[in-house]
Amino acid sequence: MVRGNTLTESPRTKVTFTIVTAVFSLLLWIGFATDLFLHKASTESIVSSEIVPEILLGLFRIGAAYLAFHAIFFWMVISPRAGIMYSIDFHTGNVVKHEVEGLERLVTFSSWQLILCGIFFFLAGLVSWLSIFEMEIPSLLNRIIPFLYFMALSASSLTAIVVRYVIIPADTKSNNPLGHMFLKHEQVMHNWTIILLSVELVLGTIEVLPEGVILGGFLGGIYFYFAYVWARFFGEYFVYDFIDPRPKSAPYAIVGLVVAFGIFFMIMYGLYLILEWNQWLGIPLVILFVHRSVLLNLPSN
Repeated sequence: MVRGNTLTESPRTKVTFTIVTAVFSLLLWIGFATDLFLHKASTESIVSSEIVPEILLGLFRIGAAYLAFHAIFFWMVISPRAGIMYSIDFHTGNVVKHEVEGLERLVTFSSWQLILCGIFFFLAGLVSWLSIFEMEIPSLLNRIIPFLYFMALSASSLTAIVVRYVIIPADTKSNNPLGHMFLKHEQVMHNWTIILLSVELVLGTIEVLPEGVILGGFLGGIYFYFAYVWARFFGEYFVYDFIDPRPKSAPYAIVGLVVAFGIFFMIMYGLYLILEWNQWLGIPLVILFVHRSVLLNLPSN
């Protein structure tokens, strides 16, 4: 995040908001036109696995949910150690070091996708255990879980890739310290969400629909609106420079992000199709994708 002061340029705020709103509306239309919003997964597809017993899948999901919520609550919200951000000052457009505590640490998109993953794993795990104990499963969960899954696949893969190949190199170029990017809660947000979701992709049998490609961009649109309201009226900073709607490049950056959401969902969808066809081929490809997506240690240079 190395953008300097660009506020001397003619602001592109109205253009950016018009484009985001148009794309957001288009995604909504696609969701209704393809009946995506009416999709309801079968309980069998949610709780079953061709690799492990149902009880192990349920334990894995609850464990993944616990890790997500433990990181959010204990390592972030109530942690006495302040979080560090190199954010974009709303008034000057310059990069500034910013320390955050408590709930303010949840304003990042990384935090959003961590919360999303935690909710997905908790609800999927809940359905697993309700099935194991032969208890009634609310039908609403069969509708919500696939949506959460599709959004989580897109958001977690995009987050891991952006952190590894965009944010960390930018901070390195700016000589910003990188140690805070590898604290345990950062590791969970940036790396373990895609690792755990990839394990779910291998172990579980939740059907991944190609129409789900729109949901990552849908989530990104919601975050864009939130980020502007947060910067304009509350925090007075943007967590990411590419979410600032004012620079000349902002409209292109926003469209690029929507496209990126779609690309990474389709990568996960492609891995799902390969796993459905041949797990002996699919599992190594999933491992390779995860290996090239995450960064667990400080770069050597």
